[in-house]
Amino acid sequence: MIAVAIVGILSAVVFPQYRRARTQAEAVSSIAETLAFAEQCALANRTGLPVTVQQPFNGANRVCNGRAVRQINSRTWSGDAAGIMCLGVTAGASHRRARIRVAADGSMRCIFR
Repeated sequence: MIAVAIVGILSAVVFPQYRRARTQAEAVSSIAETLAFAEQCALANRTGLPVTVQQPFNGANRVCNGRAVRQINSRTWSGDAAGIMCLGVTAGASHRRARIRVAADGSMRCIFR
């Protein structure tokens, strides 16, 4: 009976921490994938050589050629990923997706949604 109580207490403490760590890993992976596409777009904008990138969020193609601002959306993550960072911006508890804005000059900015 004591062993069951110990296992119950441990699972009540450990399971929420595991779930949060898993959500944060999901969010970091999603942001890293989006940043990779955004960096391709930024390089194309700086060099003037057009490139087509596919958004991780919905698979839509975006052409980056230095003439327009492009916004590349990440996949949505499932829960609280507060504290993760993207280009110097910190996510809050209510954020479920990141958007990388690539300017015509190749500069990038992260916006959490």
